[in-house]
Amino acid sequence: MKQDQIFKAKKLKALFSVTMTVLFFSSLGQAAELGESLVLCKHNKTVRTLRVEIDKDQVCRTIYTKQGVDEVIGSGQNHQSCSEFVTNVRKNLEDAKWSCREVKEARTSNVLLNAE
Repeated sequence: MKQDQIFKAKKLKALFSVTMTVLFFSSLGQAAELGESLVLCKHNKTVRTLRVEIDKDQVCRTIYTKQGVDEVIGSGQNHQSCSEFVTNVRKNLEDAKWSCREVKEARTSNVLLNAE
């Protein structure tokens, strides 16, 4: 590949990463009420998230996001059980050398890149 093609490919990859993050944080407040837990874990340039959502019926769901794909890893009437799912997965990730932190507030922004 030519140097210009490599540069454009890297720009597209960066745009995709930013877009996935913005889409994730934009969707947090839409489907259900966000519970107490939102955890962001990083390893090198890879990001995974854990969150608890509470639906209208007060059923909690623990959601694990990996490579931009959400997966429900637990649910229940007892909200403490969903928090325990988050705690257990976070511990597993940290034991595997991931760096995790709780996110109290999320903001979104639009990123514009000069597409040539």
